[in-house]
This record gives sequence, C-alpha cells and structure tokens, in this order.
Amino acid sequence: MKITKANLWNIVNSILIICLFSYILVTTLSQKEDSKSKIVYVDNIKLFTDFNMTKDLNKQNEKKYAGKIKVFDSLVNNIKILEQSLQKLKTIPNSKKMEYAKLQKVVVEKDRELAEIREFVKNDVNKKVWKRLNNYINTYGKKRNIDIILGAQGQGNIMYGKDYADITKDFIKFANSKYEGN
Repeated sequence: MKITKANLWNIVNSILIICLFSYILVTTLSQKEDSKSKIVYVDNIKLFTDFNMTKDLNKQNEKKYAGKIKVFDSLVNNIKILEQSLQKLKTIPNSKKMEYAKLQKVVVEKDRELAEIREFVKNDVNKKVWKRLNNYINTYGKKRNIDIILGAQGQGNIMYGKDYADITKDFIKFANSKYEGN
C-alpha cells in the first residue's frame, strides 16, 4: 500500500482533530471538577453565632454590664411598685406625682444609656469577630486551594448551593480550633 501525499495529509489531519477533541474534552472535564472544589460558601449567620469568640465576647460583656442592668431592673421594679400604690389612692398628692415623674425620667435616661451601650457593644463585637474570621477565612482558603469563598446570609447573596459547596460546618470547626490556639 502506497502512501500518497493526500493520504498522509488525511492521516495527519485526523490525528490533529482527535488531539484537539481530546484536549477540549480533558480541559472541559477538569474545569467542571475544579469548580466543585474551588468555589464554596459559608452561612455567615451560622458562622458568626457558632464561632466561640462571639460567645466568649458576649459572656464577657454580660458580666461587664450586669451591674447597670440590675440597677435598671431595680428602677423599673420601683416604678411598678409606685404605680400600684398610686392606683390605690383616690387622690394623688403632688409629692407622689413628682416622685413618680422623677423616677420615670431616671428610667428613661437609664434605658437610653443601656441602649447606647448595647449598640456600642454589638458593633464592637461584630468588628472584632469579623476581623478574626476574615483572617481565618484567608488562611482556610489558601490551605485548601479554594479560589472563592462566598458568604451567604439567606437574603439573596446565594439563593441555592449544592451541599458539597457548603463548608460552614467544616470552617466553624477550623475557626474555633484556630481561636482556641490549635
């Protein structure tokens, strides 16, 4: 069998076409496989609430401001007792009215003060926790060769994701381990 130039070109072209299709098939399949492990997401709300640092800071703040809360609760209790005693009277003396108004003013001031403290503490905790978590997210992504870690809040960022892409539980374990010094 004699190979002519035309037959040789047909063989070369066939080999090139087969190589081209093989290359396209391999790159397409490898991209699909890579995308499963390279783009993942975490549930931000669950991550924040289950992170041990959040729990620790909240406990510290509860202890730190427990005295102010007790004072406020005591004032509220005093005003309730005063209201009950005033309801029993047919006529309320001016001194009792002034006492009630003064106590009411103090309760409103303390309530405002506590609201400001709660807002400050909430913002401070959020800032500290997310600063730490963002560092851990970077470390986690680099260690596991992840291209993108998305944050889901259940409000439109990620409406659906396959279970294999949800790394929330694994990342919480990782972050808590890092936080605890492991």
